[in-house]
Amino acid sequence: MKSNVFAATDALNCDEGVRFFSEKAKETPSFMPEVYFFIRRPISKKYRYIFRRLARQSILTSSLKITSKGIRGYKRKTLPYYKLDMGEFNIDETIQHNPLKILNKTLTYKDIYGIKRKRQKRNVILILDTSGSMFGKLLLNAALTTSVLAHNLEKENYSIVLFNSTAMVLKGIKEKKKITTIIDDILDSEAVGFTNIAIGLEKGLNELNKIQKRVKNEFAILITDGNYNRGENPINIARNFPKLHVIGIPPDNDANSGLNICKEIAKAGKGKFFAVKGYREIPRTLISILSQN
Repeated sequence: MKSNVFAATDALNCDEGVRFFSEKAKETPSFMPEVYFFIRRPISKKYRYIFRRLARQSILTSSLKITSKGIRGYKRKTLPYYKLDMGEFNIDETIQHNPLKILNKTLTYKDIYGIKRKRQKRNVILILDTSGSMFGKLLLNAALTTSVLAHNLEKENYSIVLFNSTAMVLKGIKEKKKITTIIDDILDSEAVGFTNIAIGLEKGLNELNKIQKRVKNEFAILITDGNYNRGENPINIARNFPKLHVIGIPPDNDANSGLNICKEIAKAGKGKFFAVKGYREIPRTLISILSQN
């Protein structure tokens, strides 16, 4: 197997290989990131950076397509007047307040009730399981998921935490970090170690508590298979969150046990549990959560 990997790497470790996969990436965006994870270690430093850039671009393209179908954090407010920059008006309110004018056909522009959309500031923590039990295409989807989150919360407060045996803050909630840098950091990370969900939650809670000005819309999203084998019971820490949603991925072993733990964590965190059948469903499930909160 190792000889096959090195043989494939040798074929890619040249300008011709880059040109071939650049064209291939245009046809199938998801193809290039998968190739990068396969060759990123044995390939030379020069070409590793080039292939990483191609992988990143594919992830950005895919995340923008997913994000465009999502609803960002806007609050709708009906006002007793209408302006052209509002874009929408409330028909029900207009009819309710002007029945006679409508009946007599004397309704004017000034009688229309408008709808104003205002962005709601949110504090969001994304907590991702990158332990050995989540190996496979998790890191690829982690990169896609974080890219979707970053696009949706570009002007809001958000943090990204990765955990396995230990936990690390990939992006602090007060930190300004480019989406491209976030994706590169994930592309170069490893799915290793044991699963300590509690330490990931602790790190996420610490990030949330760094915000002095608390808002109504603040929550965390945990993505894991639920099968922890290190640390304390994560349910105890989940209770400290204002709201903690959980996206549960079926683990390879003992799926029912892991998903039941995910459900209990969500319940303790006063959030919702979202079950996905596979990694590819995670980004769109994330969009759904962001649309509802």
